[in-house]
Amino acid sequence: MKNYFGLVGEKFRLSAKALSDPKALAVSAMLLAITLVLSYFGNISITLLGTNVIKLSFTALPIAVAALLYGPVVAGVIGGLSDIIGFMIAPMGAYIPGFTVSMILIGFAYGIAFFNEKITVRRICLIQLIVSLFISVLLGSLWFVLFYGFQLLQAFSVRGIKELVMYPLNIILIAGMTKVLERIPEMRDIGVSSEK
Repeated sequence: MKNYFGLVGEKFRLSAKALSDPKALAVSAMLLAITLVLSYFGNISITLLGTNVIKLSFTALPIAVAALLYGPVVAGVIGGLSDIIGFMIAPMGAYIPGFTVSMILIGFAYGIAFFNEKITVRRICLIQLIVSLFISVLLGSLWFVLFYGFQLLQAFSVRGIKELVMYPLNIILIAGMTKVLERIPEMRDIGVSSEK
């Protein structure tokens, strides 16, 4: 167990170091911009009886790429900034800092799972289950209860239905994205790793 925590600590150390690399900052800024575009234009809203019930978003994809290339710190920063800047560009209701925390945690989770690791479908399924269940459903429901006054069961059902739809989609998208990135030799030069 001690070795696992040492490995995670090393991932955070290398990732934090990437924040001082100009190439990493440039690629991270591009990934942040893609995240913002996806959060604004890449949403699918499902309406039921005239009410916007579920909003599906694909912002996890560029955060997963950042996690793969630069680790948990960079992915967490991109996740947090995307939520804050996205709210500033197109506010929808009141700003809820809890959702910023959730986006940072999603970046951390992807970074721990993907950075300097062999990406397998099993690994993607496991980390996406953790992200969907604990961060999106449990924490997301908590933010809805605390800030919007939802009933707990109502919040769980809304977040749960969204994640039932997004879980397989995120797995397919992240698995496809990693296969594409593996085929691009230049990607090894863009990211940071323990060998550098």
